[in-house]
Amino acid sequence: MTVALKGVKVVEVGGAYAMPIVGMLMGSWGAEVIHVETPGTGDLQRRMVSNLGSWAVESDINYVWEHADRNKKGICVNLASPEGRTIIQRLCTEADVFLNNLRPYEMDKFDLSYKKLSTLNRRLIYANLTGYGLRGPEKNAGGFDSVAFWARSGVMELMHEPDSAPNMSRPAYGDSITSLSLLAGVMTALFMRAQTGMGQQVEVSLYNTAAWVLGSDISGCLATGHDALRPHRSEIGNPIRNVYPTKDRRWIMLGMTNAQHYWPEFCKVVDRPGWENDPRYATHAARKENAALLVKQIEDIFILKTYAEWIELLSRNKLVWSPVCTPLEVTRDAQAIANDFFADMDHDRYGTIRVMNNPIKLSGSPAGIRCRAPELGEHTDEIMSALGYPAAEIKRMKETGIIG
Repeated sequence: MTVALKGVKVVEVGGAYAMPIVGMLMGSWGAEVIHVETPGTGDLQRRMVSNLGSWAVESDINYVWEHADRNKKGICVNLASPEGRTIIQRLCTEADVFLNNLRPYEMDKFDLSYKKLSTLNRRLIYANLTGYGLRGPEKNAGGFDSVAFWARSGVMELMHEPDSAPNMSRPAYGDSITSLSLLAGVMTALFMRAQTGMGQQVEVSLYNTAAWVLGSDISGCLATGHDALRPHRSEIGNPIRNVYPTKDRRWIMLGMTNAQHYWPEFCKVVDRPGWENDPRYATHAARKENAALLVKQIEDIFILKTYAEWIELLSRNKLVWSPVCTPLEVTRDAQAIANDFFADMDHDRYGTIRVMNNPIKLSGSPAGIRCRAPELGEHTDEIMSALGYPAAEIKRMKETGIIG
């Protein structure tokens, strides 16, 4: 098997989640990825399990750090020092990709702008991820997933019932989607460089990606000048594209967008054959007009059986549906396991642990787990030596806090 990105060198400056995920995925295809952290404190991700509080299950395994930062080497560099900035510039002179989540003022502050680094290395792919983009009045605003992706874009406003508070986002949900946008840009820029010999800047933001993900709704806003619709589930226009509670307080999602095609079979499955030609329900228009009544009637049927009973019944029929699963159930799902959603990782501290696999499957150059996430400054000496710094100079810079 071919190692897809063997020989590609990546330098990462920045932390959190969205940008480092790209390096982790590139590392799974064999790229050499160097993750830069602040001496002494390191990346926020190292403490994320405890920082999330009630949002994260406590564990002796730092699973968030391993998810985002395995397949990398680690170096600590103080970007506030001129010598520290020079180290990053030297790394980028030899790199293929510079991944960062620096805001415009930070690019200038640390002398790590695209203009500066592209002058040093015209083949460099400069890949930047921000909260709100590189232009406009909020270009320097901080923006995590929960605010820049979830709240600002309209996603949060649409993802709750009209009479309830907006739902809080799950940790790194939008980060993970945005990381795939950045990865697509980086891979496209590498392909273009193979044709032209020149690097370029790749720009992705949480806000822009979220707006794109909500493209169906926002396209409607652009076309009509009206806001997106948010129907209550009790009155949803297509009742067989809706969620229903079971006897044991679980939920089943019916997903028959092409409702007319599935309507006769659905009527048989719920033992209501008379509904098929009932004038109130026989057509999409009729079901939409009588949606509130039909949703209530379907709900009354679903509440009579347990979650397991509905799964068993629906599995025997050709309808589009899904159980509303918990994340733990996903880890045990035969379909997920059959498609290699997860992989075993041998860890020198934790032993063998299960981790999320690269979701992108390449038949000729599959992803793999190259190494665990680095300890703080684990590879500093190795990387500095490879850049040509003598041992005495490395010792001096460690003693003065320039590196760690």
